Amino acid sequence: MDINVEGVMHDIKHVARIMIHKRKGCIISTASIGGIMGGGSYFYTASKHVVVGLTKKSVAELGRSGIQVNCISPATIATNLVLNSMGMTPSPEAKAKVEAVIEGASPLREANLKEEDIVEATLYLASKDSKYVSGHNLIVDGGLTVVLDETAVFVKY
Repeated sequence: MDINVEGVMHDIKHVARIMIHKRKGCIISTASIGGIMGGGSYFYTASKHVVVGLTKKSVAELGRSGIQVNCISPATIATNLVLNSMGMTPSPEAKAKVEAVIEGASPLREANLKEEDIVEATLYLASKDSKYVSGHNLIVDGGLTVVLDETAVFVKY
């Protein structure tokens, strides 16, 4: 909660101070599909849900100053942090196993979510192409939240 809620809240507060004077800016936070569907721990789910709420509240306060505020909710990515949280020793084999399960659950075939995909989504929200996008939670999950129940995404490996 300290990082996912208070950290995001303080980040928005402090960068907004600078952006308000410039009458422009773009703030992008990271939520999670866990905050949309449930899954994971109670604290994680609640904290990521709060990020979406903070995004929307910030739009109401900062939009008139020309500041866009959005968040991104990615599905699970087989990073070392995720592998460790699942009790797996990070290795190419462990990463491939997790990626196979995620890919198998996704309705979007032949695609695996990678860190670069979140970078691309962030670049879009930070670009002039999204000049009229604010208060949006960009879900980058290959359709998982549309077709799965909350337990399917957060399977123990």
